[in-house]
Amino acid sequence: MMSKEYSSAENMTRGKNGADNAFIFNVVRWSWMALAMACTFQCLLFISITNITAIISIVFAWIVATKVFMRPGMLRSHPLSAFLIIGFIATQFYFPLLFTTLEGKPVIFNLEFPYQVFFHSTASLLVLVISHTLYRILINQPLSTPSSWLNKIGIFSPPVDLQLWLMGFVGLGATVYVYLLSPNIGWEVSGAASDKAIQGLIPFSYAPYFIPFGALYGNFKTPSKRLVPLLLIFTVLLFIVSIGRNSRGAFMLGFTSVGFTYALGLLLGVFKPQIFTVKNLIIAAIAFLVVTGPIADLGTAMVIIRGQRNKISNAELIDLTLQAFGDKQAIKARRLEDNQEQGDWDERYLDNIFTARFSNLKFNDASIAQANKISDQNDGMLQYSIKYVLGTLPGPILTALNVDADKDAVYAVSFGDYLYAEAGGPVEALGGFRTGHFSGTGMASFGWWYLLFLGVGMFPVYWLFDKLVVKVSLRDLQSMIPAPKIAIRFSLCGILALTSIFQFLPSESVTITATFLIRGWIQMVLLYAVIFYVTKILAGIFQNKPKRVRAIR
Repeated sequence: MMSKEYSSAENMTRGKNGADNAFIFNVVRWSWMALAMACTFQCLLFISITNITAIISIVFAWIVATKVFMRPGMLRSHPLSAFLIIGFIATQFYFPLLFTTLEGKPVIFNLEFPYQVFFHSTASLLVLVISHTLYRILINQPLSTPSSWLNKIGIFSPPVDLQLWLMGFVGLGATVYVYLLSPNIGWEVSGAASDKAIQGLIPFSYAPYFIPFGALYGNFKTPSKRLVPLLLIFTVLLFIVSIGRNSRGAFMLGFTSVGFTYALGLLLGVFKPQIFTVKNLIIAAIAFLVVTGPIADLGTAMVIIRGQRNKISNAELIDLTLQAFGDKQAIKARRLEDNQEQGDWDERYLDNIFTARFSNLKFNDASIAQANKISDQNDGMLQYSIKYVLGTLPGPILTALNVDADKDAVYAVSFGDYLYAEAGGPVEALGGFRTGHFSGTGMASFGWWYLLFLGVGMFPVYWLFDKLVVKVSLRDLQSMIPAPKIAIRFSLCGILALTSIFQFLPSESVTITATFLIRGWIQMVLLYAVIFYVTKILAGIFQNKPKRVRAIR
C-alpha cells in the first residue's frame, strides 16, 4: 500500500519535472561542449600518446557520468549516492582536464606515472559502478520512509530559519573555542570527550547559508529581505576566525557545500533553472574574480605565515596574515616557489589553490610513486591500515577487546606520511600530513585486493547516504503549500555534508568505508539530532519571549 502511495506521488510530480529534465539535458550538453573544446586544445598543444590516453579515460568516465548518473530518474531514486559517484568522476577526470586546460597545461602535467594514475582511476570507477548497480538491484527501498527511525528522531524535521542561525553561532563558537581559545584541542589526536564533541560542532558554522535552500529540506518559508546583509556580516566573522585559525579550507569547504546544494536543487528541479540571466552572470563574474584574486591571495598569505601559527598569538597571526596579504610581491614569490620541484613528494599540479582542492591528480601520482618503491601488501602499511580502522572504536571497547590501537601514534600522521616513510622518506616526514590517495596506499597495503575492499565497502556507504533522504507520501505531498516539485525531501544533516559526500572519494585509503560505517555516519546523525533539538528548544524560547512580555504588560 505504501509503495503505491509513493508511486502516485511520483506520478503527480512527473508533470512538473519537464523543466528540470530540460535543465539536466542542457547541463549535459554544455558539459560535453566544454569537454570537446578542452580535448581539442589538449590535442593541438600537448599532443602525445600519454596525454591522448588520459583524454580517452576522461571521455569514458564522463560517458558513465552523463549516461548513468546524471539522469533525472537516478537523481530522484538514489540522489546522494549518485552525487558521490559524480563527485568522484568530476574530481578525478573532468575537473583536472578542464582546469589544466584553463591554466594552459597538459592534463598529465607533472605526473610521474600518468598511465598508472588513469588506469587505477578507471578501474576504481568500474568497481564503483558495479557496486552501485548491485546496490540498486538488491536494495528495494534505498530512501528512508516516514516510519523510519531516522524520521522519528527528527532527522527529517524541517528546522526553522532561527534554528539555522543558532546552529551557525554554535559552530562559530566551537571554532573559536577549539582553534583560538584552546588551540591544542584542534591538533590533538585524542583528548577529553567533551572537547572532541565541541570540535564536532564546527561544521555547523555554515548552517545559515542554507536558509535560501529550505525547499530541499522542507522549509518553504520565503527568506527575509534582511537575510543577505545578515549573511554578509556573518561571513566577515567567519573570515576573521578562519584567518586566526590559519586555514584556507575553513572558509572554503562550507561555501562549496552551498554551491553543491544549489546545483543539486537545480538538477532535481527544486529551483528555477533561470541561471543564465544578466544579473546572475554579473554575480558569477564577480565571484570568479574574487575567488581567483583576493581570496586566492589570502590563501597564499596564510601559507606564507603558516610556520608561525603555533608560536604567536591569534591576534598576531591575523595581523601577519593581513600584512602578507598586502605584500603582492611576497605572494608572487611564494607561488613561484611552490611551482618549483619539491623533491620526493611533489604535489604541484594546478596553480589555483582552490581548484586544486577538487582536482589535484598529483596526490594520486605521488602515492603511486611511493607505493612503487615498496612491495605490494607491505606489512607496515597493512598494520597501519588495520590500526587506523580499530582506532575509530571508542576507548572502552578497545580496552574490553584487549586491543592496543595506539590512537595517538596512528592518527598523528596521515596515510601519505606513513607511505612516504615506508618508502624511504625521512622520519621527520611523519606528522607533515601529506595527502595520500587510496590507489597508492591501497596497493601498498592490500595489493590489487584494494579494489574488492572498495567495491564491498561502498555498498553500505551508498545506502547510508541515501537514507538521509526521505520519500514524501501522497497525503503529505498534497497538503504542502506550495507543493514540492519532487516527492523526496533531504535531511539538513545530509545537505550540510554535501562537500564531504562529493569528495568522499578520492580518500587517503579504502579504509574510509570501514571508519565511516563504524563511527562516521552514526556520529554525524546523532550529533545533528542533538543540535537540532537543542536549537529547537532555544528557538522556541526566543520566539515566545516577545509574546510573554506583551502578556505581562
